[in-house]
Amino acid sequence: MKRTTTMFFVLALSLMVALPLFASGVTEKGIYFKELDLNTATLEEMESAWEYSVDTYTNQRTTLRTAMDDAMGKRDIEGYVEMRSLYNSLEYPVITKEQTEMLKERILNTENQEDKDALASFVYENSVFYRPTLVFDYSVDNGYYTRSYKKALSTLPGTVVTAPEVKGDGVFLGWSLDGETVSYKSGEEIIMPYSDTVLYGVFSSGISFNDEITGNNSYIEGTEARVPTPISEDENLIFLGWYDDNSGKKLEGDSVTVESGKSKEFTALWEGVEISDASIRYYEEGKIPANTQVILSFPLKNVGNVVLRDLKVTVSGEGVKVLSSDLKASLIGTGTTANASFLVYAEGEKGTEKTITATVSDASGNTWTKDFSFTIQ
Repeated sequence: MKRTTTMFFVLALSLMVALPLFASGVTEKGIYFKELDLNTATLEEMESAWEYSVDTYTNQRTTLRTAMDDAMGKRDIEGYVEMRSLYNSLEYPVITKEQTEMLKERILNTENQEDKDALASFVYENSVFYRPTLVFDYSVDNGYYTRSYKKALSTLPGTVVTAPEVKGDGVFLGWSLDGETVSYKSGEEIIMPYSDTVLYGVFSSGISFNDEITGNNSYIEGTEARVPTPISEDENLIFLGWYDDNSGKKLEGDSVTVESGKSKEFTALWEGVEISDASIRYYEEGKIPANTQVILSFPLKNVGNVVLRDLKVTVSGEGVKVLSSDLKASLIGTGTTANASFLVYAEGEKGTEKTITATVSDASGNTWTKDFSFTIQ
């Protein structure tokens, strides 16, 4: 039995030495990655040596696995244990931390961008020690509270990432390499660096007035600003005022100040109702049958940026009696429409023109009106 075990052992060792010579069609012995001089080796030589090292490892595992199976088939327990010990001692080739540092130095000092990216890609894919990190960092401590933001990205150097946007006490200007000068604005593309890098959030004092309805937005850098008066050409809109984005309170006065290093943002609130043309259900457009109960309806659209609540809708007109009404919404969200319907009775001779006025009012006393013309038929 000892002779058989020895033969298996010698055979396995012989195959482990011989097989790498023929791996992947190689006809003469290659060089292992760990034997390279990384200060002078070309990228092609590194790739070839790495492939040779991986193929050697793979073939040795296959050889020993076969020897283990043969030993087990012949019930040679001692031989199986020897082969398994060799099998378990195999180590996958690695690029060490020291080698990685040498290669990192070469990457950072390579001027040709294409060569730089190729070498960085090789090291990134094959060394667990090369994982450059890009950190977006912002923190502030004003004595009352600490606000911080940190986001770390780690991906293949040379690829494109996007600079994020953050909220802070001041107006966010962008990200800086030196903590003061803006290097990248939010949303801007950044090439993933080849070594660990920290970008710092830069903020400034300022006051923003944002008006999504008219599109007239303004930003005043500094600690004091005059309050603008927005104007809309849409007669359906009523300006309610500027409201603080943080507190929700209405801004009073014609100027506003902010502490140094901080910012304030205000949003213009508008209330608006658009009354569309009315129609008489089941009857020809623009006509009302005489001495008949008909349903008069018209849509109400919220064209502002606040929710409409507690609206009162009425219709009136000479010779028109309103018998009942219905507004199919207890509130109307921004950009949405509700339908107002009225059961009316129109008096008059055939051919008489009737003017019916629709009036919409809110709890604050703001009103919107529209006249509709119909002919008695």
